[in-house]
Amino acid sequence: MTQVASYDYVIVGGGSAGCVLAARLTEDAGCRVLLLEAGEAASHPLAPIPGAALHLWDTQMDWAFRSEPQEFLDNRRILLNRGKALGGSSAINFCLYVRGNRGDYDHWAQLGNRGWGYDDILPYFCRAESSETFDDAYHGTDGPLKVGEYRIRNPLHELYFEAMKDLGIPRNPDFNGAQQEGCGYYQGTIEQGRRFSVADAYLTPARGRPNLTVETGAHVTGLVTAPGRVTGVDYIVGREARQALATTETILAAGAIGSPHILLLSGIGPADEIAAHGITPVHDLPGVGKNLLDHIARPAVFMTVKNPEKLGFSDASPEAAMAEFEAERTGPFASLAIEVGAFARLRDTDEYPSAQLFCGVTNVERMRHIQPPGMNLYGYVARSLSQGSVTLNTGSPFDKPAIDPRCFSDPEDLDRHVELIEFNQQVAHHKAFKHVRDEVAIDYPDRAAIIRATKEGSSTTWHQSSTCRMGVDDRAVVTPDLKLRGMEGLRVCDASIMPTMPSGNLNAPTIMIAEKGADLIRGQAAA
Repeated sequence: MTQVASYDYVIVGGGSAGCVLAARLTEDAGCRVLLLEAGEAASHPLAPIPGAALHLWDTQMDWAFRSEPQEFLDNRRILLNRGKALGGSSAINFCLYVRGNRGDYDHWAQLGNRGWGYDDILPYFCRAESSETFDDAYHGTDGPLKVGEYRIRNPLHELYFEAMKDLGIPRNPDFNGAQQEGCGYYQGTIEQGRRFSVADAYLTPARGRPNLTVETGAHVTGLVTAPGRVTGVDYIVGREARQALATTETILAAGAIGSPHILLLSGIGPADEIAAHGITPVHDLPGVGKNLLDHIARPAVFMTVKNPEKLGFSDASPEAAMAEFEAERTGPFASLAIEVGAFARLRDTDEYPSAQLFCGVTNVERMRHIQPPGMNLYGYVARSLSQGSVTLNTGSPFDKPAIDPRCFSDPEDLDRHVELIEFNQQVAHHKAFKHVRDEVAIDYPDRAAIIRATKEGSSTTWHQSSTCRMGVDDRAVVTPDLKLRGMEGLRVCDASIMPTMPSGNLNAPTIMIAEKGADLIRGQAAA
């Protein structure tokens, strides 16, 4: 027999967006909220360690989706990691805190999404943040989310900055400030050297509120619908069927893969696709699951170095490195190996940065592959144009969806990707590294070689977005107030609603969306 309970709001997904929403909505003591998360708490012993992110792949904390075969990538299926734990992908990501630039969000507003321009959303970035580095008009200092710079410094970093300056990329101390363009140190969601997930920031302080119920191990099987309205959620915990009804609204915050999948399973989306899997269409909404965007990175340019011990490279064993991290919050496990990077306009006609670049300084023995001590240079096209989809594999809620990013299906992405790698080659060969460079061990003689390496080695950077796109046109899934078009009682509030891709990592923009979403739900304006 199905257990039925009632709440004011039911939030599906305890990831970055869901944790923010649960915390903000329950600030009203009279508001009863249920938060459903398919995973559990972030209990893996390596979860708090920034440098151990790769070791969380294919664990109980990872949905570990695989793409459909990618035609341009030698028909490979690429691993699409998504967090399956409280905190979602912020519990397994690389902790980088990157907002995007003014042009990204002003473009959202230009597409008809009133209230989503840069000046509109900046207060939400600030409200979320507790910056340990900056205190100005672009940053907050008393928000829930701890943001700081990584402690790791290496002599190669300064040489990288020297080379970049000579190549026309200025030093920028703050990618999230007045302008994004330039090279410098990345900011991250860290506290005293440890990962600081969105669950740590928002959910943990709110867990003691009597009006918040959190259920983990809750696998949502579909939305409960009535004519013209979503009324709640069906889900399973273990083998027990449960139903949660929302007297005010149901909020989908399951991410760019999970949210469209749940809509499709519930009969909301392209009617012909849904019916083909034996599901009765409830609401024909053609845009559900379409417009999938992602950042695709690699191959890298790799430079080995002379006398690595003089450049701060550690030869510690994994056990010794772990002991150092636990005692001092330093050493290889405190490093993401991408402390520095850049946002660059690689064409003179670019108004805003067209590429995000990473400089990885590590011998990466703590990762899943081993390289000699050196420097990796890679990156991705900041605003990819290639569009994919999330569709049903079957009509079962227990089968994973079909995810097809269609990597490099837009030829402009490939052209810009080649330009990015050619630029990184200029960096690796720059005279700034003359006295420390051993050799550029991974290099590409021409465009054809770059394209071959791209096909063989490129993959996602875990930035899926836009599959429940916000807009005012007939293909949009939600309106600018995040309400599902054509049905009452449901909002979508996560990275899936992004009209276009921000230039950079997506965790910070997702948190912003949830902060603004909470105000839209409550009928408030940014304070």
